[in-house]
Amino acid sequence: MSRVVLLFLLISTGLYAQTGIGTTTPVNKLEVVTTAADPASSGSSVNGNLRLGATSTNVHVLDFGLSSTSTFSWLQARSKSAYGTTYNLALNPIGGNVGIGTSAPGSLLTVGRADGTIPAELVLNPAATVNEGGQISFRKSLTGSTVDWTIDQYGTLSSNARLRIFSGVTETNGIAILENGNVGIGINAPTTKLYVNGDITANSIAGTSDLRYKTNVRSITSPLEKVKSLHGVYFNWDQKSFPDKNFSDKTELGFIAQEVEKVLPEVVSKDKTPEEYRSVKYDKVVALLVEAIKEQQKQIDSLKSQVKKLKRKKK
Repeated sequence: MSRVVLLFLLISTGLYAQTGIGTTTPVNKLEVVTTAADPASSGSSVNGNLRLGATSTNVHVLDFGLSSTSTFSWLQARSKSAYGTTYNLALNPIGGNVGIGTSAPGSLLTVGRADGTIPAELVLNPAATVNEGGQISFRKSLTGSTVDWTIDQYGTLSSNARLRIFSGVTETNGIAILENGNVGIGINAPTTKLYVNGDITANSIAGTSDLRYKTNVRSITSPLEKVKSLHGVYFNWDQKSFPDKNFSDKTELGFIAQEVEKVLPEVVSKDKTPEEYRSVKYDKVVALLVEAIKEQQKQIDSLKSQVKKLKRKKK
């Protein structure tokens, strides 16, 4: 009897080239369902696929198939209600493209649909035993680049938690954004809204100065005396003691912050660190210089007037 059944199966397979498990009307080469009904519309544009699924409302279907135009093949996972329109996962073995929420990935990885019906959103969960959040790594290019680049989230506490973009050489050669909004370039712990650990080149930098933003406006007193108290110096940065500061090796011109603080404390700021390293707001010194020049000019004009009077007396 078993030989008769086997012979019948072979004849059926040869005649129809379709095998159904759980269904008497398979529409694919091999179709497996949990009931006698097709889990989705039989009007599929795919052929030669393997379909695994059920007929319940929330059915999930896995297809290995070839498009009706034979332009590409796929491995796709989708729900019954979204059959033929919305794909949860589509893999194109020919091109190697992966689509999430789309049936036609146009790149190696495409997330979401172009019409916006399925938004693109990726969630990278953190590692359980370290202080890093999700991480994305970019391998160096075939030519030109010499290091890998990484985007990750890191922080031992909420006070130093930050989003980082850095290369494989060091974690301080990129950009860090703290949870409080401070941004650091070349430094992992920026203490101001923008902290650049290195030189800046720009066509121009504008500072907020509108009168409507200001109150308690008053003139600078004794500007010339204050300018005379300032001490300009040539200097070189201490690269050996502070290798992480990316100091230039060129001879520089400027002030000593501690000296300026005694004369113009308004233009000196301190880092929010235990060391309280000082910085000078050089652009603010311009206002003092302008008033000092004006005061000096008044003195010059007064002397000129006195000289004229003396010349008249001699005549």
